[in-house]
Amino acid sequence: MCVTLEDNIAVRRRRWGLDRCNLLRGLPATLLEHIARHSTELNLEEGDALFFKNDSSDFLAFVIHGRIYKLLYGPDGQELIVDTIESGETVDETPLLDNHSHTFTAVAYSPTRVLLLSRRHFPSLTADPAVIERAHASLCMRLRQAVESLETMCLHRLESRLARYLLSLMRSQTRPREDSFEVALPPTQSILAAMVNASRPKLNAQLQTWHRSGLVSRKRNILRINDIDQFRCKAYLGRDAEKPHARARSTAARHSA
Repeated sequence: MCVTLEDNIAVRRRRWGLDRCNLLRGLPATLLEHIARHSTELNLEEGDALFFKNDSSDFLAFVIHGRIYKLLYGPDGQELIVDTIESGETVDETPLLDNHSHTFTAVAYSPTRVLLLSRRHFPSLTADPAVIERAHASLCMRLRQAVESLETMCLHRLESRLARYLLSLMRSQTRPREDSFEVALPPTQSILAAMVNASRPKLNAQLQTWHRSGLVSRKRNILRINDIDQFRCKAYLGRDAEKPHARARSTAARHSA
């Protein structure tokens, strides 16, 4: 098969994107070249689905630019965003380990470029122990995050769920200065509501309550936390968090006595 100059340029462009992927960083050049040569490029617009829940997992997807949301849908059409996949991440490492169908729907949040590697080209990847180790590590991290999210969704009020989410978002965005605690909110309240499993009216009411009390202030999509200690207590991450732990220790002590 004749390889054109355009083909070589496309391979080099894909290779440059793959070099920044966490799953592939530092792997042998020959393996990266293999992936770049056999992967296909897909450009998604905001709202486009990469795949749907229960679709067959017949490819591996690397996010080169943009952002992908993992979505679950309720029986009445309500959306729950269970994870966010950023540039440099793999949408789902599970296809490397088994043949089960996808357990979520993947939707682009903004114009997004992904590289797709079909299953028939997996053997070169799965033969490298480092790839499998990283895939397992990534899935274990996502499992811990899912358990934490399940705890938050099922056991905490909206105020606590929202405070917890915003604190985690703040940590992932920047390292705040001691005198400044700010977080960039998602572009719409619909997205934020889907992150914390709440309706838009209830979410807006909670934000307004915080604003009226002076706990937070807002300029466009930047939320400033004016009292970080009180805010952490709202999330049960501050002084209030000691109370349930203390009860648990007390219960354990009684049973061991």
